[in-house]
Amino acid sequence: MWDRIVRYIKTLFLEEYVLTIYFPDKIQKNPDGSTIQGFAPKTFNCKAIKKLSDKNIVFIDTDDIRHEVKVTQPVGYDLKKIY
Repeated sequence: MWDRIVRYIKTLFLEEYVLTIYFPDKIQKNPDGSTIQGFAPKTFNCKAIKKLSDKNIVFIDTDDIRHEVKVTQPVGYDLKKIY
């Protein structure tokens, strides 16, 4: 019962996100000449998202460290809110 109360209080006052960024990895060439782009995902636990676009991502992690990810080609991302 106390676990449910603590979880409810956390949802009222805290925000926490899981941010997964899919960086381009290997390019695989098939025998027919087509190519397949691979991706290397990196996961971060965040407490604040400042800017979120396909070329520039700024966030603050759970240790109060500000991170800024800038890339020249667009990357994919997945944002999931925990609290």
